[in-house]
Amino acid sequence: MDMPPPDFNLRPVHEHDQEFIATLYRSTRDDLLGLPMDPVFIDNLIRSQQQIQALGVQQNYPNAQTKVLEYQGRLLGRMIFEHVAGDMRLIDIAVLPGAQRQGVARYMLQHLQQLAGAHQASLSLCVFKNNLKARKLYLSAGFQIVDEDEISEQMCWRAGAAA
Repeated sequence: MDMPPPDFNLRPVHEHDQEFIATLYRSTRDDLLGLPMDPVFIDNLIRSQQQIQALGVQQNYPNAQTKVLEYQGRLLGRMIFEHVAGDMRLIDIAVLPGAQRQGVARYMLQHLQQLAGAHQASLSLCVFKNNLKARKLYLSAGFQIVDEDEISEQMCWRAGAAA
């Protein structure tokens, strides 16, 4: 695996990171930002969607951890994952648009792979088929497609498995 840039700092999310988390979530919602509606309505819709996502994570992944990635004092990305009974699950990963294609998501993914390897756990995730950048990243990192439906693929990685 690649060595991370020395200035990358992956740490637990703090209360004072909430504005960044909201900005990051908003940056991932081009589907809503492009709607021909009142900007105040769109802002409220995005806030409510973010709350629904957070509630869904709490309900479905009660042991989830959230980490943010800093680089030279700037927050660039966030990942949510859970570790239970021999499996780690990447729930969500997001990177600010201006920091994409700079290795930020790959670094966070490699961090989880190292953690999974240390715990002799598999690492699984679900990705939408239309998220071509994410699919390419996961496949290049050695993930295998283990199941799929019309819109998404379940992927899994295990330390020592052929890439």
